[in-house]
Amino acid sequence: MGNVIYKCLTCGGDLQFSAEAQNWTCKYCDDTFTLEELDAAGKNELNEETMDVHQELEGDKEQYQSTDGTVGKDLVQYKCSHCGAEIITDRATAATICVYCSNPIIMTEQVVGDFKPEYVIPFKVDKSKVMDAFKTFSKKPLTPKDFDCEKVVDKIQGVYIPFWLYSGVLTGSIEAIGIKEKRRRSGDYEITDSLHHNVKRAGYLSFEKVPVDASKKTEDAAMDSIEPFDFKEMVPFNIGYLAGYLAERFDEDKDTCLSRASERIVNTGRDELLKTCHYDSVDVKKYQHDLDLKNTEYALLPTWLLYTKYKDKDYFFAMNGQTGKFIGNLPIDYLKLCLYTAIPTILIFILLLFLL
Repeated sequence: MGNVIYKCLTCGGDLQFSAEAQNWTCKYCDDTFTLEELDAAGKNELNEETMDVHQELEGDKEQYQSTDGTVGKDLVQYKCSHCGAEIITDRATAATICVYCSNPIIMTEQVVGDFKPEYVIPFKVDKSKVMDAFKTFSKKPLTPKDFDCEKVVDKIQGVYIPFWLYSGVLTGSIEAIGIKEKRRRSGDYEITDSLHHNVKRAGYLSFEKVPVDASKKTEDAAMDSIEPFDFKEMVPFNIGYLAGYLAERFDEDKDTCLSRASERIVNTGRDELLKTCHYDSVDVKKYQHDLDLKNTEYALLPTWLLYTKYKDKDYFFAMNGQTGKFIGNLPIDYLKLCLYTAIPTILIFILLLFLL
């Protein structure tokens, strides 16, 4: 297995999936095609003539740098079937873009067999909208003037991140002390009486498609922060959706990721039980629960990611490629921060001088 390219039915040019049009667009003649049209023409089938087997890198692997800018030992080498350039990437990469000819390349061996996703949520937010959002986000009063947003924004990449989706039932019960507070006056004083009640609650929670990212590269907290995804728009996996984007295959299996999913589910169940306790405060003494996992599914979910440096410090921007929800951090000009902090203080001081 190696890499595959999707060709235009009109001119034979390279096709990319368009988030805006929700179809496949030729970057040469601008003709567009639906998934049904590509399937009918056999263009979503692997073409052995365009596939190049990957090569394991031997020797001093520390000298190699992958296409995402990282250097590591677990790297493999592909050859672009469009321009012949050598592409070095890590073993978990499922789709990338040739840095020499901008050709979309899919490493098919990373999305077959045990690594084949069951579902995918296609990108809905295109790169132009992401770039506009980042430019607006970066125009903060405290952003340094020499932070080159125009240069940085070009580095934004659309990446399909692997996720495990967990479904099942949680049964749980709590024993707690519910506290009701009553205030009354006694002469010149206000007294608070606390009434304590024994509380017991039990119930069950059905959960469906609780997502946990399955890539070691991505920050778990960042992926949690750009949720939720709308799983009503999830479709059966087709390799064509990867054309024009980066993609990773899982490098953390479903059993490894289950602990994170379980923690989220168990905490949610506890919170739902507490919502039924109508007291001023609740002191939980015991929480018992049982998790019955019914199903685990593997899916690729769309994200826009940007990693950049400013004065040797790392900064990160991530956007949900379906909903547009994003998180990020920016460098701060501390001289501006001092001025913004000092000016109100100076104005108040001057005002007090006139008043006194």
